Amino acid sequence: MGILELWRRSLERSRSERTVITYSKCLELFARNTGLTEDELLNTEPVHLYQHIDSSSLSPASVLTHLSALKHFFKFAVRRGYMSREAYTKLEAAIEELRDEIGRRNVRRAPKALTREELSRIMESTKNTVYERVYTLFLYSGIRLSEYKHLKKDNFFMDKSGIYWLRLPAYATKGNKERMAPIMGPTKEETYQVTEKLARWLENYEENLVVNAGSLQVYTYRLSHRLNIPFSLHSFRHTYITNLINSGFPAEVVKEFAGHSHVKTTIDIYYRFSPERARKLVEEFLRV
Repeated sequence: MGILELWRRSLERSRSERTVITYSKCLELFARNTGLTEDELLNTEPVHLYQHIDSSSLSPASVLTHLSALKHFFKFAVRRGYMSREAYTKLEAAIEELRDEIGRRNVRRAPKALTREELSRIMESTKNTVYERVYTLFLYSGIRLSEYKHLKKDNFFMDKSGIYWLRLPAYATKGNKERMAPIMGPTKEETYQVTEKLARWLENYEENLVVNAGSLQVYTYRLSHRLNIPFSLHSFRHTYITNLINSGFPAEVVKEFAGHSHVKTTIDIYYRFSPERARKLVEEFLRV
């Protein structure tokens, strides 16, 4: 029995009939586009993944589905001893890079914070679901998707002021440097409201705050189109950083909270002149 048939049988035990059909078609198209035989699929290289995505006319949502199917197949091959862990790690990195690229394409305009109205519509559409809770985490922590995948309950800690912080180890961050960031909103009141919610959610972290990264991206892409709001998971990060800036945090502090490698990145992308922010800073200065 070939590896594809073994994989399909495994799928049938854990996924819906629709998923089995969809994932199987994804593998068939991948093999056809790359010219790989069933046995050669186990020797897939990152270049084959890029070749498949670049040569197809798939929509962004379909690309994400194909990447999820491919990752599932390769992970199955590793667990059954058909593929080395080293080979899988290279393919996984390429898949995540392609997923991030799709996420960036989804936001067609320059990085911007989501408005209150947009956030309200997004949260209302996900109310009482795990997606609402995960979106809240992204919005108030500025976490990246690549960091979220490594996140555990132990990464949350509460300081003496009574708010939560995220402490991410170096291996989990984009710049390979430990990152610490406060989980906070644009106001003190909103920050403590989120703290109360997070305290409840952390009681059962796996159930309340864990979603498969690929599923999260697909869901977000589809929700963006359904609501006609151009946003991705990264939009929550832009909003978090913008809130820090509007609250008066200096660039070198925002750099550390955001996990940017250089303060120039923080300044060039986010510190554009804002008349509203300037007015608030003058008012705060005169209030002292």
